[in-house]
Amino acid sequence: MAQLAPTAITAATTLPDATPVASPSASATPPTACPPPWGVCTASSATGNFDGSGQEVFRASPVPAPSGAIVDWLLEVSLPDGRNVSGRLSGLLAGRGGCPALDGPYAIVRGAANFAGASRDLAFVEINHGSSTGFGILVGIQGEALGLATVASGAERCQRTFPFSGSVTHGNGLACGRRGSAPVLWVRQVADYPPRDYAHYDWYQATYAWQGLQLYLLSLEHAVITSDDSRFGPSYAVACGSVSIRG
Repeated sequence: MAQLAPTAITAATTLPDATPVASPSASATPPTACPPPWGVCTASSATGNFDGSGQEVFRASPVPAPSGAIVDWLLEVSLPDGRNVSGRLSGLLAGRGGCPALDGPYAIVRGAANFAGASRDLAFVEINHGSSTGFGILVGIQGEALGLATVASGAERCQRTFPFSGSVTHGNGLACGRRGSAPVLWVRQVADYPPRDYAHYDWYQATYAWQGLQLYLLSLEHAVITSDDSRFGPSYAVACGSVSIRG
């Protein structure tokens, strides 16, 4: 399920008999606060029961530099007793426990739901995207701080970002559910099946059990399905409670 990025290639050129060019002068234009390619610079929020005491607001807000450029994002939950539980996005994505740091240039709260069961909600926060796939984190209160849902066992150990949506050749999604009486998280993927006919796909579903914010692999399923199969559409979606993001 890992995403691979192409490496950049650079080339150098020399210009014989070049005409002298004046040195560029400093621009008086300040850095934009909402630069491309992300163009995300506004706060977002969702309401949920994050600490088990009632409805609270989970918010993601930009942290600006004196120039106005966004240097980080603040994630926080406002509790009914007036306290705030908060954390910088950069800190939440930092490497820890043998797991590498993650890249997250922005934060958009896409909703909150009982991803880990009925007792407390988690927020689903988009932090990155590619040409067709988004990447989100599941954020909740752990003790007196914010924490991320993290895969603790299986081939995807250390996974803290969950891809969603996709294209005609691949898709990713996740959903909450139950196995017996225990809450589980389903992480799904489809990929075009050779020969590429855009009709047959490899389908995978990993089922994880929750222990706090840790995810432990229970089972991994695989099948070859068609685009008409009932499992195909949900493999592009994020679905839990009021959270419904369709690819």
